[in-house]
Amino acid sequence: MEHSYEETLTRLAAILAKHFADTRIVGTDIRDSLMQALASYVCYPHSLRAVERIPEEQRIAMVRNLLAPYEQRPWAQTNWILVRLWRGCGFGYRYTRLPHLLKTKLEDANLPSLQKPCPSTLLQQHMADLLQQGPDVAPSFLNSVLNQLNWAFSEFIGMIQEIQQAAERLERNFVDSRQLKVCATCFDLSVSLLRVLEMTITLVPEIFLDWTRPTSEMLLRRLAQLLNQVLNRVTAERNLFDRVVTLRLPGLESVDHYPILVAVTGILVQLLVHGPASERERATSVLLADPCFQLRSICYLLGQPEPPAPGTALPAPDWKRFSLQSYVDYISADELAQVEQMLAHLTSASAQAAAASLPTSEEDLCPICYAHPISAVFQPCGHKSCKACINQHLMNNKDCFFCKATIVSVEDWEKGANTSTTSSAA
Repeated sequence: MEHSYEETLTRLAAILAKHFADTRIVGTDIRDSLMQALASYVCYPHSLRAVERIPEEQRIAMVRNLLAPYEQRPWAQTNWILVRLWRGCGFGYRYTRLPHLLKTKLEDANLPSLQKPCPSTLLQQHMADLLQQGPDVAPSFLNSVLNQLNWAFSEFIGMIQEIQQAAERLERNFVDSRQLKVCATCFDLSVSLLRVLEMTITLVPEIFLDWTRPTSEMLLRRLAQLLNQVLNRVTAERNLFDRVVTLRLPGLESVDHYPILVAVTGILVQLLVHGPASERERATSVLLADPCFQLRSICYLLGQPEPPAPGTALPAPDWKRFSLQSYVDYISADELAQVEQMLAHLTSASAQAAAASLPTSEEDLCPICYAHPISAVFQPCGHKSCKACINQHLMNNKDCFFCKATIVSVEDWEKGANTSTTSSAA
């Protein structure tokens, strides 16, 4: 009987793997049902093992369909399937339920989303092999993932701005439950897209770090830009994210610091701690060169308000602040050591980069942080700062630091130069 059960599971797995992306199936409901069935199938150990037992060519064809560019089809369920193949392998990604949520109710124990991690190293290997085939597979897939991450996180930020504004009204007229659900979905999508990027960088780091490949540098710079944006939004002091998380609104239960920050940390650790020294230095230089990079955001991960002095030990964390060190049941001592190593490395590299670009006079330093050269001028008022300070400021405020005029645009500025590049402050 057991043999018959396993055989039935394997036959069904073969049907789902073959037809979930079958273009001959035109009915939207049928296509969605097949996709959802496969997504549920990979959540349970017995059925996932059945997928691994189907013929190799069918497994490879299934993974190839999962790696098709996201813009060409409904992608959220596809991304969910890839995440389930990875969950249990990523940084701090061994949880069944998020740390801040209550224990699972007995009646919810069989839900696909609440199953214990059961990653598939076999299907991960198929993914790694396919991403290395041909010059276009990896760039088209990763650019689509980065595009969707940019969209999902931007939508999430826009929605929590509306939620915060509603919460501040005297009548406390919160947005409806449907909008809260969409907001939470955008957050969950952002986390799952970050996890797929973590899986890709872990399995095939050369896609981002081997710059003999024509698209690697561009992909790494896009990734660094998005990681810095996410970090800055989530870790800024008394920021919008903090305020909305503190509200603990029904429908936004999954929105918390832990899931998104550990996903970002997993990517950064792979880029900056693992691999050959030359690749680590390449990733470091790209991360620091991004105008949005803030060392303070990395310090936030370990509960530190400011970077430690070079060569000194990390002070004890302030337990009132977020810190990865608080999650001893979710993050291993080895993982924490890697984060500490990453912070020490970035602190040293930032100091060296600042020293190398130090202006010859104090008047050329940013008047906000006094750490970086002036590199941006605000329009129409003409005041100046470094790009990092103005980018951080514009996340929550559109008024000039100095004269309170509304900033319409920010232009690149270089002493003695007559040309500039303009970006909108909207």
